[in-house]
Amino acid sequence: MANLLLVLSKDPYTTEIPNLVLDIGLKAKTKGNDVSLYLVEDGVTAVRKSEFGNKLLDAKKKGIRILADDRAVQSRGLDGNLIAGVEVKEIGTLLDHIVEDNTRVAWF
Repeated sequence: MANLLLVLSKDPYTTEIPNLVLDIGLKAKTKGNDVSLYLVEDGVTAVRKSEFGNKLLDAKKKGIRILADDRAVQSRGLDGNLIAGVEVKEIGTLLDHIVEDNTRVAWF
């Protein structure tokens, strides 16, 4: 199977795109793919302790890796208000994932 990297830059409270991205990730995971969700820009608001954050917690329990850009988290004052298990990483980590062999990337 393939590695799927979904990059989310949209706030889940202003658009339905994050729900679509989560559905894509969950379906890909059930088909045996490795799925990572990397949150950048306004997408990091998805990992707040909230209703959508709870959806991401469920996705994490199903094996989806959740990563968030450290500067986007800091600039939005989200330190200390993130759901459990989110990996806060510097943006270079995103590039590392993009250039991995057998990784398919979709940016939303």
